[in-house]
Amino acid sequence: MLSQDSFLPAMHFPPRSHSVRAVLGGSIVPVIIVVAALALSTAIFFLFTKKKMEAQKEASSKAAEKTAAVAAAKTAPATDKAAPAPATPAPAAPPPAPPKPAAPAFAFARPLDLGRQLMRSLSTGDFATAGKLAATADSEQSDSAAKLFEKLASMGYKPAGEDQAELLGLVEDRTRIALPFVMPGSQETVRIQLDLERDEHMGWKVAKATLPKAMSSAVAAAPMPAVPAANPSAPAAVPAKPIFGVDDGTDALAFASDFVRHLLKHDFTAARAYVDEKKVPAERLVGLCIVFEEGQYNLNPAKPLIVTIANPEVSWVIAQVQSESLQQNTEFGVELKRADIAQPWKVAGLNLSDILGSFAKSASKLGVPYTPIVKNPKGGESLALYFEYDRAELHPRALKQLEVISALMKADPSKKLRIAGHTDEKGEDDYNIRLSRDRAEAVKRQLAALGVPADQVETTGLGKAQPLSPNKKSDGTDDPEGRSHNRRAEIYLDF
Repeated sequence: MLSQDSFLPAMHFPPRSHSVRAVLGGSIVPVIIVVAALALSTAIFFLFTKKKMEAQKEASSKAAEKTAAVAAAKTAPATDKAAPAPATPAPAAPPPAPPKPAAPAFAFARPLDLGRQLMRSLSTGDFATAGKLAATADSEQSDSAAKLFEKLASMGYKPAGEDQAELLGLVEDRTRIALPFVMPGSQETVRIQLDLERDEHMGWKVAKATLPKAMSSAVAAAPMPAVPAANPSAPAAVPAKPIFGVDDGTDALAFASDFVRHLLKHDFTAARAYVDEKKVPAERLVGLCIVFEEGQYNLNPAKPLIVTIANPEVSWVIAQVQSESLQQNTEFGVELKRADIAQPWKVAGLNLSDILGSFAKSASKLGVPYTPIVKNPKGGESLALYFEYDRAELHPRALKQLEVISALMKADPSKKLRIAGHTDEKGEDDYNIRLSRDRAEAVKRQLAALGVPADQVETTGLGKAQPLSPNKKSDGTDDPEGRSHNRRAEIYLDF
């Protein structure tokens, strides 16, 4: 077996004991130096660095404690010892105001929606909801409003159907609607008028409600809510303005609405009580009744009455009407005047040009003109009935006019009227005189058939002497349309 030495090159090795000492003796010094350096760095760390770190940590902890103490001192209530004593005793705090009732969650897209909902509540006896609806502008008045409606019911007033709520018109920035009530013991109606204004949260709300004088006693049964006593050191509280009031006859829109309502019912006698007879002739008023009767006009439900001028002593109201039978939308103006604010309104003028023009245009299709009110060549206004060429028979349209006139005559035997017949220029003078008389007499006979005594009517024939329109055109040729206006009988009312 070979020994290790056989694989090594031939070398000279010193004895083994000498090699160990040589190695130890040559490497011990560097090891000692390394160990000493490590020991020295550890000592330095413990003596200086660690001590400094602990000092910084302790300082940070004390700073945090101080910050927390300052914050606690700021939030903690001051002690009696720290708080200075007040020079004078503090005034007693006022008692908290009672919370206002929550506003009802109503929402109405159109003014009439609110009115119809109110009528439904009243019809079912739900006065609490009706009171809230009426007091949407001031919920503190809802109880008073409910008591008012309950009082009206106990007095015998019954709400008409909800479909009877109507839009009256516009005044300033408000929309007015009317709620009709049937009066106790009769079929007549009176109306509560509501002025509505738009609200961004609920659509429409009641800003003001006006009762007719017949309902005035119900207002006393619904007193305003008491206003809490104000703190002596605070400004005095201003009482709320009552929502409900009573019509005193000074509201222009309410006056005009009642006047137009009588005209639409062809009630000349009632409408005439609203008129200044020195400024509005009876013929003009009767003519408007005739137009409404013949054209079957009604107020435009979307835009009925609009107050265009609202002064204390002068107001103008535009009445917008429509006729389904004539497929027309037209209007007329109502001028209101009064001497001073203590006096009632009177109708001082009626501007009928638009409605008469629209009506005459539709009537021309029937073969005869139809302008029920005309300006007489000799002055003033009169009612006109038209005839076919060379005829004295009454046109069906004229018969309708005479029904309205006869009702006025029979109501008061002292009333008189005069009838003047007219012709165009064709034919001899003697013939035209006879034809004009025949036309006047035809009117008188029809009035007598309708019950008007003969001694209330006077007639005359004027032939072609007073034409309303030219019989010829400017170039001298015949004017058939102009001549048709001259074939007429005029009625003058001596009222």
